[in-house]
Amino acid sequence: MRSPALRRSSRGPPAAASLRRACAARRSPVVRAVKYASRLSLRSRPAGTCSSSAILGGSVMGARARCIRAQRREMGHPTWYGAPLMSPPGKLGAGSAILAYVALWVGMVMIGGPAQFRGLVSGLWITEALAIALPAAFTLGVAGVRFLPWLGLRRPSWKHALIAAGVAAANQPVVSFLTWMAHGVLPRAVVEDFDAKQRLLDTVFRANAIPMLITVTLAAPLGEELFFRGFALPALRRSWGPLAALLVSGALFSLLHRDEVGFIGLMEIGVLLGALRWWSGSLWTAMIAHAVNNGIAGGAFLLGWEDPDLPPPPQVLALGATLFIAGAWQLARLLRRPMPDDAEEVPGGPGKGAAAALGLAWIAAVIWGLRLVLLLRRA
Repeated sequence: MRSPALRRSSRGPPAAASLRRACAARRSPVVRAVKYASRLSLRSRPAGTCSSSAILGGSVMGARARCIRAQRREMGHPTWYGAPLMSPPGKLGAGSAILAYVALWVGMVMIGGPAQFRGLVSGLWITEALAIALPAAFTLGVAGVRFLPWLGLRRPSWKHALIAAGVAAANQPVVSFLTWMAHGVLPRAVVEDFDAKQRLLDTVFRANAIPMLITVTLAAPLGEELFFRGFALPALRRSWGPLAALLVSGALFSLLHRDEVGFIGLMEIGVLLGALRWWSGSLWTAMIAHAVNNGIAGGAFLLGWEDPDLPPPPQVLALGATLFIAGAWQLARLLRRPMPDDAEEVPGGPGKGAAAALGLAWIAAVIWGLRLVLLLRRA
């Protein structure tokens, strides 16, 4: 009696049978001899294409290329370096993103708050590393997923990097417009709290100019982008689709900053950063744009341009409204285009031992923060 695998293959078309024979030929000595050269050739091509070496071309290499194309079609979507993917629907989705976000908030309260109380600049670095980035790394480790393919840490082109920086700079009037609108419609008590926070930030930046600028342009983009656009955005997309993933990840990003007046403006920044990641296929563009945005905001505090008693000039508000409409139109165009799932759920990663070590580090940091809070309450 034939095995189930043979029965399935016998029902397939002749072309499928020939592809299976070509795949079996991959173990031949000839293919092993040219394996390294063919991989170099295939990796140099765009995702989803196969090509043989011009020097080592021939029937064996052609069969190998056809075999790889067939395997990639069966897997659903290709990886950028030809690694096997997990069977859909995979291990990561909205549930894992929400659970990691809950852990992030626990870390913000139990790690970030005490750390920043002891030292603002050093506390911000600890917050970004242990409270924000670590839950994402732990979740990927537990799921057994390789970090770099999922997070999208691929080198962007110079064109993408420059466009990301330019878009972040051009987005400043949009943020001013949205914040000004919220400033005018929210309750007076909420607005007064926002104004007091702005004055406090102005004092902090003036007292720690260089350390704060370095922190907001390096630590914040690295930690927050790894979690929100690197880990959470593609996980949410797997469950809810592109538009909902952009909006929800942007809202979660804005909620992290605990700023009612700036909520819409921060959410718009989060959506923009997510769109840049999908447009370029690289998380680095979102990090670059985030760094430029924070650098401009920090510079504005140092120059005294964030005075809450002075509304933005009318021309800035008009420009912000115009750019907001143009940006929404561009986002609609981006969402209408077929977007490949660039977050590749590739088996591997650092392993369960490393994930356990990350979890223990997070627990130790939470215990340290709780101990510090108790000491402060007794004082």
